[in-house]
Order: sequence, then C-alpha cells, then structure tokens
Amino acid sequence: MKLKIRCNFDVVKLLDHYFLLSLLFVGCTSVEPEKNTSISTEYATGFSIEKKDAFTIITINDILPNSQKTFRYVLSSNKGKIPSNIVYDGFIKTPVKRIIATSTTHISYLEELNATATLVGFPETKYISSSTVRKRIANNEITDVGKSNQLNVERVLELNPDLILSFGVESIDNSLDRFNKMGIATVFIGEWNEHHPLGRAEWIKVLGALLQKSKLSDSIFKNIKVKYNEAKSLVSNLSHKPSVIAGSIYQDIWYLPGGKSYLAKLLQDANANYLWSDNLNKGSLALSVESVLEKGQNADYWFAPGQHTSYSVLNKEHPLYSKFKATQNNKIFTYSKSVGVSGGVLFFESGACKPDVVLKDIIHHLYPEITKAYTPYYFLPLNE
Repeated sequence: MKLKIRCNFDVVKLLDHYFLLSLLFVGCTSVEPEKNTSISTEYATGFSIEKKDAFTIITINDILPNSQKTFRYVLSSNKGKIPSNIVYDGFIKTPVKRIIATSTTHISYLEELNATATLVGFPETKYISSSTVRKRIANNEITDVGKSNQLNVERVLELNPDLILSFGVESIDNSLDRFNKMGIATVFIGEWNEHHPLGRAEWIKVLGALLQKSKLSDSIFKNIKVKYNEAKSLVSNLSHKPSVIAGSIYQDIWYLPGGKSYLAKLLQDANANYLWSDNLNKGSLALSVESVLEKGQNADYWFAPGQHTSYSVLNKEHPLYSKFKATQNNKIFTYSKSVGVSGGVLFFESGACKPDVVLKDIIHHLYPEITKAYTPYYFLPLNE
C-alpha cells in the first residue's frame, strides 16, 4: 500500500501471512509516496517479487509439491533501511557476491547472467558440465562442499558465503537450519516444481534480484519467451498430431509424466498427441507395464525413456519394450545422450533456462520437414 500522508500515530494492520504488513497513517502533513512495485510473474507460480525504494521482498512458495511453506526474504544493500514492522524469514545483503549453489540448474541461471564468478562452492562438483565453471574448478576457485543433503560445515564456513541456494528437498531444508543460525542466508529455488516450461525459465528473475541484475534477467526471460513462442507457432496450426508416449520401466512399474506436467506441456506445445494428456496429474504417473503397452503400443514416437541411450540395451532390459511401434521404427528420443565434459546430463543442468531449445528439439523430431536445418541439442535419437 502506498503511503501518502504523515501522521501523528501509526496503525499496523496484518493483511495476510504471505504479504507485506501495510501501514495506515492518519494525519496532516503531506509527503512523497514510497514507490512500491509488485512484479507479477507470467508463468511461474512459485515466487513473487515486490520492490520498494530501499529494499526488495521475494516471496517463495511451492518449494515442494503440495508444500504449505512460504518464505519471505528481504533484499537490500543496507539493513538499517528495513522498517521494523516488516516481517521476513531472512535478510540478504545485495548484490550477492559469494554463492554456494546446490543444484546444477542454479549454475545455468548464473551463466546466463554472466555471474559464474560469484560461485565459490558446490556439492559434488564432478556433476557440473558448464565449461566456464569447470575452468574455475580446475583453478581451485570453486570448492567442493560435500553432498547436497549434507554440506560440509567447515568448508562452508571457510568460504564465508553471502548466500546458499537450495532446491527445496526436505532433508536439505532441515540441514540448512544450522547455517541460518550461523548468519548464512539460504534461499530456496523451486524452478523444478514449475509445470510450465517458461515458468522454470522465469526463475532467472529471482537470481537477477539477488545479484542486482533485474533488468538483465527480465531482458533474458523476455527473449526466451519470444523464442519459445516462435517455435510453438511453427506447428500450432497443423491438424495432424503424432501420438507420443514417454517414460520407462523401473522395478516393473512404468513411470511417465502426468498430463499436466512439465514434459506434457512441452509435448502439447510441440503439437503432439501425448496419450496421457487428459490426466490431471502434475507430477509423474506409476502404471503397470501392460496398461502402457495396451494404450501406447502403436504410438508414433517415444520421448524421455529414462537413462537409456541405445536400442540394444533397451530391448535387453525388458522384453515388452520391443513390442512398441516407436521401438520398431527407431522413433525414440532421449536427453541422456547429451552430456557435458564430466558426464553430467545437460538437460538437467541448463534445460530449465532454455525451454525454447528443448521445445524446438521435440518439434524437430516430430516434424523434421519443418526444421530441416535445425540441429537438436538435448533430445537425441537412441543409438542402435
């Protein structure tokens, strides 16, 4: 709420647990109103940003599926300018200069923002694929800080980070309490829980606010959105929709994307007929192998078959895999073949930041005649 008059007394009113406390002033002396800008997200549902003159508030929710937790962080270069009535879970001095990240996805956001120099620590650095970051690891500029769910306390303290980026797993949530008590701020980045591909990319705005690069992050996201929608428009008016299945078998259960999930949305925007698109699940489905065979045996294409990279291994693993039309016609495409120098799967590192590329990969395989000159990056055909 904007403040338009100075008063002789303050009346504090708590509007909602998740929003700012508003001040109602009654009095007589006019003053300049405080600037207050709420940034509405276009696709992401897990965060909101509110900017004032002297500080910014980031509210983060949905760090886990069906989670009721909400976190509010105050960002400012001067803590003394934060009004005493503002309620928050953590204060972060900006711009953040020393970061410990816990997910390779965080690295892709930093890379897009030309901010990999801020990364000083990461758990199990062997999984990082970014060539820029690997050079910094080789130069001992980034320290391995243990495991994601059990960070090495001594190494973290030695690095003296301004911030730890977490990805909202309960075990990590609990283990980070100690760092909060030590005065090291933690922020949960919940892009993986977004169900719209552009929603995942939009989390770059959170990193932009932390690094005081909001204009750059807004510009980057706008460009991603334009390219995503351009790719989508290539096939949106086509009447024919090739049928698609997804997922793979694990311990005699076929796990595949729900009809309202991230991958299902990508397939929808690629003008594919995903055979479980009428399902309302935003996560994954666990079905019997027989039921998937019955419904999807004649599907034209098969995407994301787990960690499989070749037909020979796929067919050896389960006898029913060979019964599918997509297997017989060599129409299976995987993200597991696209790996970095250390063997990390690129889809999981940078795919969230490049939904336009992921979408165009899928379109290229479904409609090769439309994107003849395109070279896919994440989704590649299985080897023989």
